[in-house]
Amino acid sequence: MKLWRNTLIGCLTAIMFLLMSSVSNAQTINDIVKRGKVLIGVNSGAPPFSFVDSNGKAEGLDVDLGNLFGHYLGVPVEITTYTTAARIPALQAKKVDLLIATLTATPERAKAVMFTGSYNVFPIVIAGHKGATFGSIADLHGKKVGVAGGTPQEAALMQAVPKDAVLSRFGDDLTAAQALLTGQVDAVAIPETIYKEIVKSKPDADIAIKLSLHDFFQSIAVRTGSFELLQWLNTTLAYVKGNGELDKISMKWTGHPMSKNMPVF
Repeated sequence: MKLWRNTLIGCLTAIMFLLMSSVSNAQTINDIVKRGKVLIGVNSGAPPFSFVDSNGKAEGLDVDLGNLFGHYLGVPVEITTYTTAARIPALQAKKVDLLIATLTATPERAKAVMFTGSYNVFPIVIAGHKGATFGSIADLHGKKVGVAGGTPQEAALMQAVPKDAVLSRFGDDLTAAQALLTGQVDAVAIPETIYKEIVKSKPDADIAIKLSLHDFFQSIAVRTGSFELLQWLNTTLAYVKGNGELDKISMKWTGHPMSKNMPVF
């Protein structure tokens, strides 16, 4: 009887510890309003979603969406840029309240943070030099392929490419794309939107889309336990999708409205 009681007490203590840990990590809307600003993290090198302009200012679709959230929260927005690998650690360390940072919700990431429903879709393509003959993934055998490390496209690439292909991992998609332009890699797996931005800024670039890899969806991330903030974000996303504000932002940065067929969590 004593052993059973001690075991029960131990289990209840563990549960209480987990609940208290979740509460301590949670971010509430009241916390944000009392502070007087919302802290948002974006990707440092993912145009047109987020990038740093010539004046050192963060710009892009995700930045505009963050400013829209600030408008509906009624507080100013403070934007901080992070590399691909630094995004989730920054959120966990409470440096930001939320991430609008080209994040795809995956089972592994969902162990560390909570995700909203998707607000954008981006196809991942394999780009190479115009003269390269990549008719299929199998043609990448023995080739050096660039990709942003710690991303779903990296995971998809690892499963798809031949075993003798050499993966070169970079801090973000833009840096990976630059590696193709400078001849460091033979091909690169990047979002199609980023490829289009590069071609727009460098029309003479010797690159072309060779293959399609996968479609991924972007979600917003908050700290584990932040249910109130998550619900508010999902509600506001649905609202700005319905009233056309999200389409307006998308048209500004991509030239087309948002996809209507996206996962809702």
